Amino acid sequence: MEITIEKIIYPGKSLGLNNAKTILTDEGIPGEIVEIIPLKEKKNYIDAKTIKIIKLSPYRISPKCAHYKICSPYQYIDYKTQLAIKESQLKEIFPGMPISIIPSPEIWAYRNKIKLNVIWKDKKAFLAYHIPESRQEFIQIDSCDLVSENINKLLASFISIVNQENLTSIKEIEVKESYTAKKLMFTTKPFIKIEKIQNNPYIEETAAGKTFRIGPESFFQVNVPILEIALKEMQKPISPGKKETIADLYCGVGTFGIALSDFAEKIIGIESEPANISFLKTNLKLNKIENFHLYEGDCEKLFPMLMNKGIDILILDPPRKGLDNMLCQNITLSSIKKILYLSCNPSTLSRDLKILSRSYAVKTLQLLDFFPHTPHIETLAMLEKK
Repeated sequence: MEITIEKIIYPGKSLGLNNAKTILTDEGIPGEIVEIIPLKEKKNYIDAKTIKIIKLSPYRISPKCAHYKICSPYQYIDYKTQLAIKESQLKEIFPGMPISIIPSPEIWAYRNKIKLNVIWKDKKAFLAYHIPESRQEFIQIDSCDLVSENINKLLASFISIVNQENLTSIKEIEVKESYTAKKLMFTTKPFIKIEKIQNNPYIEETAAGKTFRIGPESFFQVNVPILEIALKEMQKPISPGKKETIADLYCGVGTFGIALSDFAEKIIGIESEPANISFLKTNLKLNKIENFHLYEGDCEKLFPMLMNKGIDILILDPPRKGLDNMLCQNITLSSIKKILYLSCNPSTLSRDLKILSRSYAVKTLQLLDFFPHTPHIETLAMLEKK
């Protein structure tokens, strides 16, 4: 079956029509004619797979990785077009809102972490990614262009040792790298100490002039160059004079609160994960931060108790599921003047903004491209009290 690709919809499916029936396939740039095979008929569309490109787009390029469909399925699209596609997706999700695009300063080797499976074939170990939507199927990889040469060298040494020492119990490896210091840290599941590879118990990253110590289980943004840009954007709504109180919900190891601590009178941080809290406390000491007040626990439970603390600016960086409905409701009832909402999922951001818009107006919506060559969209929404 041949179809013309009309557009690419979030999160990354190429859409075409056949006899007024919507087809969603795994590859195809708008304007291309592709041959597809139907995989599954759903209620409102047919799920398909592209098997041949009949008419090529001028924006199609050669992917770097043989396994690109697994880790970075936009690799076949030139970078400028990737950004245009993401912008059009945001315009559909947020009609009428002002949207600006901030490209990633680096589009290769930008990721500071990678997690891979260890699989065995014919008594030999290989590194592999899970096939999407499957926990049993894998695709073997030798290296990945989204991470640095340092990480790829460590992975090569690791899998060589696994084979030499027949470490059949290891199922996963995760590697993290400091973008600024170039130090590496890795963990295996189950944990096995590998003496032949130098490992660090933690790494230190620098952003906005602050030092962040990061552990194996703690969260930190994967693209440091664009994180620096995001932090500068977050400084803009803060009034000069260090008179405001900023609350940083889901504060992790303190990335945003610590980075913005020089601009505020007081920082309130809320975090529930023990692995993050431990390193957050260390980071406060490393940076000699004295105006940061940490509350340990769930944002949903703690925020109502803090609503009367005179918060001026609220920073939100929730997981993909977005904000709890009751938390959204409580925010609308607060006297907070400005909200900076960094979202990794435009669908849940759209849902949350519908509630927040009862009391707040969206002033800017920025697409910060933290994840080049992937369909992932990171968005910074800046809101002000109506």
